[in-house]
Amino acid sequence: MQKSIKKFFYLIFVIVFIISIIYIINYFINIRKTESKIEEIRKMMNDENIFIEKNNNEKENNNKIEQLKNIQKQNVEIIAWLEIEETEIKYPVLQTNNNDYYLTRNYKKEYDRNGSIFLDYRYDFTKPSDNFLIYGHNNNNGLMFNNLIEYENRTYYEKHPIINLTTTQEDARYKIIAVLKTQAYKNSKNEFLYYNYIDFESDNEYYNYINNCKNNSLYEIEENVDSRKKLLTLSTCEYSKKNGRLAIVAIKL
Repeated sequence: MQKSIKKFFYLIFVIVFIISIIYIINYFINIRKTESKIEEIRKMMNDENIFIEKNNNEKENNNKIEQLKNIQKQNVEIIAWLEIEETEIKYPVLQTNNNDYYLTRNYKKEYDRNGSIFLDYRYDFTKPSDNFLIYGHNNNNGLMFNNLIEYENRTYYEKHPIINLTTTQEDARYKIIAVLKTQAYKNSKNEFLYYNYIDFESDNEYYNYINNCKNNSLYEIEENVDSRKKLLTLSTCEYSKKNGRLAIVAIKL
């Protein structure tokens, strides 16, 4: 009887061990697949054979807007290219009619547990809206928005204060004005729910939002906002508290 019990638990241990090994192998296979897709589209975005005609009839290569239009052939829901120089954040930005689909899909609409970088579905290009609110997973594997956690350190911000966002309309630069941590889905009136602000009904609402961002920032950033400009907000999960979020808020230069 005792031997049978030992054999049973030994069998359970072996099964759990095998399942764990399979899980770990699949985890790294999935990471490699994600990295492969990212490398693929980065090469397309940096295709030196994409040209734009200049006024003097010369051709200028490496034009980001034309390169973006080229990769949109892969998926019309690629609406922008996001990049922070000297970091691993160099990704296409996707948008569909909800904020769930690209949580588990890559830019080819294939299943990918690492997801994609995507723009809030409420952003309206026909207006256009006031705030590019862009989401990405904090995957703890260096992919997607995992690097944003580095912005909790002021020194990292000082080295990487500029975010580049290319759309089919423009190639724009944004200066970070606040780095803040908060919680999502919380009913407390004291919690700053930055993700509710895509459009602003008035200048007063806009400047209140800016002040809230600065007041909630992890450290002071000396950047005066004295006129109403387009905003860019990068959002990811932050695990120091339940439903934690980290947001990087930037203003167009």
